[in-house]
Amino acid sequence: MNFPVLIIGAGPSGATTALHLGQLGINSLVISRHHGTANTPRAHIFNQRAMEVLRDAGIEDRCYGSASSEEHMAHSSFLDKLTGQEYGRLWAWGNKPKQKGDYEIASPCRMSDLPQSHLEPILVEESEKLGAEFRFYTELVSVSQDNSGVSTLLRDRNTGEIYTVHSSYLIGADGARSAVVESLEIPISGNQINTAFNVHIQADLTKYIAHRPGSLNWILNPEAPEWSAVGNFRMVRPWHEWVVSMHPATKNGDRFEPTEQDIVKRLHQMIGDDKVPIKILSSFEWTINDQVADHWQRGRILCIGDAVHRHPPINGLGSNTCLSDAFNIAWKLAYVLKGIAKPALLETLTTERKPVGDAIVRRANTGMEAHRTLWSIIGLTNKDRAKALTSLRDDSIAGRQKREDWANALEAIDAEVQALGTQMNQVYLNSPGTTVEPDDLAPDFNSIDPVKEQMISTYPGYHLPHVWLVKDSQSTRKSTLDLAGQGRFALFTGHGGDCWINAARALKESSWRIDVVGYKIGFGGDYMDCYREWAKVRGVEEDGVVLVRPDQFVAWRYPRRSGQADVLLRTVLERVLCF
Repeated sequence: MNFPVLIIGAGPSGATTALHLGQLGINSLVISRHHGTANTPRAHIFNQRAMEVLRDAGIEDRCYGSASSEEHMAHSSFLDKLTGQEYGRLWAWGNKPKQKGDYEIASPCRMSDLPQSHLEPILVEESEKLGAEFRFYTELVSVSQDNSGVSTLLRDRNTGEIYTVHSSYLIGADGARSAVVESLEIPISGNQINTAFNVHIQADLTKYIAHRPGSLNWILNPEAPEWSAVGNFRMVRPWHEWVVSMHPATKNGDRFEPTEQDIVKRLHQMIGDDKVPIKILSSFEWTINDQVADHWQRGRILCIGDAVHRHPPINGLGSNTCLSDAFNIAWKLAYVLKGIAKPALLETLTTERKPVGDAIVRRANTGMEAHRTLWSIIGLTNKDRAKALTSLRDDSIAGRQKREDWANALEAIDAEVQALGTQMNQVYLNSPGTTVEPDDLAPDFNSIDPVKEQMISTYPGYHLPHVWLVKDSQSTRKSTLDLAGQGRFALFTGHGGDCWINAARALKESSWRIDVVGYKIGFGGDYMDCYREWAKVRGVEEDGVVLVRPDQFVAWRYPRRSGQADVLLRTVLERVLCF
């Protein structure tokens, strides 16, 4: 059996890779050791950058149809129990009034709450339409590679049959216990920190949640047993389906095996009403990790997703980063397989994505420690809680300090749920996949908060800024992101930049077969800068050019027109594509 690409793992990273490869005419075989797509909601917060990946694949609207809206995600609340005292709440996921404009400026897409169990079937179905083949309940036995390709032994877990698949490349997207990473003996730096416990339930909690809608509802209940000192009612479907995570009081890694009776009792304790009917759909233990792979590639085998960055769900960065990993590697694989790029382009995966993966692991674990600080201030035993509440109510210097400590602890968690910068600021600096002109100056973002604020620039290695454009007065507006992507290089120029448009057209018609589409922005051009925003962010003169890669990152820019535009453009593309 021969496939251009074999993908191990059918989760968000693997299935998204198959989808984008299919968009570019590359068939793949995707295997998963599980019976089917995710049977629990798992990941759920999808940020704007991830939704842009789905938008580029043409499935954004279908995904929104399966997601809960931004309004349902409005808060993160901290309570003694759902019926009890509230200790505070935060605006979440772009709903803070003073920051809503920043989220709208950042992207044509919206935040969404899309459970993984609803997303994965969409990814699989849409990938299959484009020629991908999925085989579930199939596991990796062994893998070997040489200069000609990859040979992989697979086992059908139903029949026990073992067979070989030959592929040009293999993608290891098989999660935090990656058999691919293990078989390649890629070193993993960091530790497994602790275990936690999840319960997937159905329970109508409308009267406790709907008046303060939110996807995260933290229960800080001092009556808790050791295995669930802190709980979180995480919305799956408002307001009757939930995943409840239960965190132990200590970080000693002890395993707990509560009975169903124990679980129901604890759930009623966290709700504060033992009359609420609860249906347990599933329960499982999971590991809180602080781990990164030292590199993401060995020869023709490339690893992405949770296989190479492992962290707690704080900030909701897991599947979001997985989708961006897939978007990064899919176009590169397609270009190499079609002969448009050299295999050295694939080596930019580690250069570009590992810094992103390492940063989100640090951010997620920093956020986890912020929660632990909050827990320590409020107290997780009856004695400590009573003392903390007395101090919080006390009109004294000590009481004032306690209230300030509590407010600061909540503000630290605001960096989790209002983290536009963390979500959007993926940057590929010093990568062979980008080219910087000698006199081009990098932007200075020292004055902004990179966690809360977006870094907007067309400097090579930055993501193409989102700006609304219109073709004419009778047209609906389009984002710059809609003009880029879709497996093509795109260039943006303006008045006097016809040389760049002609150079793109000549390349497209050449024997190289590289698809470069050019757009002239301005009065009389292909699109009008109707809100005058492109002129503010383009970073070049009207007759200059911004060249954008298929994954919507800026590859190169040039400040003005040139009599050698065709030579310049071809030279840059040869460099970016590693010729």
